[in-house]
Amino acid sequence: MSDTPTLEARGARIDLLGQPLLARLDVASHADRLALLGDWSPLFRLLAGEAELAAGTLEIAGVGVPLGVERGRVGLMRLDPLLPPSWSAEQLLTSSAELAGVPSKAAGKLAFQTLERLGLLELASRRLAHLQTAERRALLVAHATLTDPLVLCLEEPLAGLDTHAEHTLLAVIERASAGRRLLVSLADPEQSGTTRRLVQSCSERLGLAAGVAVELPARAAQSAVNRVTATVCNNHQAFAAALASRGLTAHATHEASLLGTLTSTLAGPCWRYLIELPSESTGPVLDAALETEAGLVELIPLFS
Repeated sequence: MSDTPTLEARGARIDLLGQPLLARLDVASHADRLALLGDWSPLFRLLAGEAELAAGTLEIAGVGVPLGVERGRVGLMRLDPLLPPSWSAEQLLTSSAELAGVPSKAAGKLAFQTLERLGLLELASRRLAHLQTAERRALLVAHATLTDPLVLCLEEPLAGLDTHAEHTLLAVIERASAGRRLLVSLADPEQSGTTRRLVQSCSERLGLAAGVAVELPARAAQSAVNRVTATVCNNHQAFAAALASRGLTAHATHEASLLGTLTSTLAGPCWRYLIELPSESTGPVLDAALETEAGLVELIPLFS
């Protein structure tokens, strides 16, 4: 799948019960190891079938989401889902393998082999209720590899762990991702040294702000780029042109119809933009809004 994007989205909108979790996502990455920095939970909810793709397209490994998970091309690890407490680790993997279409006798063998390959045999007979957090997550990583997926998608695997647990789980992740692509979300890339090493091992890093994926340098915290969201209720195209004339990059993230439930009805139809600033000054944004009589109703700073 060398020519197939690891993650590709075009105008993707992710909804939960009719409300937008992520308004518009546009991204294309061929990275073998892709770090998603920030809150990417809408994507993982979509992968798990909890949310729906309300507009646009979103594919992982060339297959639409969540179909890739259903077909076994995408291996998914959610952050700390509920597990049957009385089951053993081996029982969980065996049952999951059967649900994936593996014959009953072969499913038990596959479960054992998966635990052995990832160095987790000591978990085989233990009840899920007795596992520590890192052990449960290691088991979920093993679960994500059962179908021999092309891409392994992990949701914040190192969140809240101590240093020893991080090292142990990271070793499992490295064994599980060998020979396949890795897509891993990390809400706080500066959480620990282990988290930073995982981020640095990825060939591409994407941050998410107002639904726009932005490529980040190896150390996101050292980026000199500041970002704000600006919402206007008039002349939005002229506003965008005025920003461009000032050398500012602006990404449209919400349109009038979508902002109806997010802004006051008194403001009228609104448009929201994610704007990249070379300094902390928002003066150019204010100037562009005044010049075009855009009716600026929101100006919110985001991560640096």
